Amino acid sequence: MTLTFSLIAPASFTQPAILERAAQALGTLGIAVRFPTRLQAQTRYLAGNVEHRLQTLYDAYDDPETDAVWAVRGGYGCAHLANEIDWSRLTRKPLIGYSDLSVLLDQCHRHGLPAIHGPVMKEGIKLDSDDPELRAAGHRDFRALLSLLRGQPSQGVAITPVTASADAIIEGPLVGGNLATLASIAGTSLAFRAPAGAIVILEDVGEPYYRLERDLWQLLHSGALDQASAVCLGTFEKCEPYGDLRLEMLFETWLRPRGLPLYAGLPIGHGRDNLPWRYGATARIADGMLHFLD
Repeated sequence: MTLTFSLIAPASFTQPAILERAAQALGTLGIAVRFPTRLQAQTRYLAGNVEHRLQTLYDAYDDPETDAVWAVRGGYGCAHLANEIDWSRLTRKPLIGYSDLSVLLDQCHRHGLPAIHGPVMKEGIKLDSDDPELRAAGHRDFRALLSLLRGQPSQGVAITPVTASADAIIEGPLVGGNLATLASIAGTSLAFRAPAGAIVILEDVGEPYYRLERDLWQLLHSGALDQASAVCLGTFEKCEPYGDLRLEMLFETWLRPRGLPLYAGLPIGHGRDNLPWRYGATARIADGMLHFLD
């Protein structure tokens, strides 16, 4: 069964040729994407001004012939929209994306709307990559996305305890996303706050370790993780290390004193793999696995 997606460009501008290539590749998996008449109206490095991006968002949700709303990319700009959206206008189609979309995913969850943290549309180009591993990863991730949308159960994924007891069992809503994005909205009306008992997933790309530490510090001291029950690290692609400092050690430095169990190894983020998951759904950590319960 073919699924049809309304495309939105809520953040940065993307070259149209990349989107056309991605659309063709996605068609091989039975994924149809619907381009609006004018998806982008480039303004600086953005896909349009706030009014244009907001209107394409409303139009995507209003389209009666599509199954989900899909961001073509992240980058920067989603926070511009979040305070402007009339949430009562949005239907119950899931919003799909990650990275800068973390802001909108979290707001969807707060307003009782479905959201999926998963690949953006332009990553469909993985499907025709010359790299067989990247191509295989793309097939895995997009097939998993289709399974989620069809209501099929998700398989668990192995994780590595860093500071947590190997036999610990933790259950709670799954939230989080891009570390730099979530830190950037601390102190605003959009500020991320993990709900009680939440398992928080964090990932990032292209940030040196000192910036990751700065962002983590800001999240912690804004109270964003006060009610969380655990933190799970996804991938930190092209994040420049400092000497022999391990990424897990950097996070452990700040999380251990707060009694927050730390796990690593999730195939989620800006790297080769980006496993989709339902934002706010219940998950359980047990037996070295993260299990998706709904």
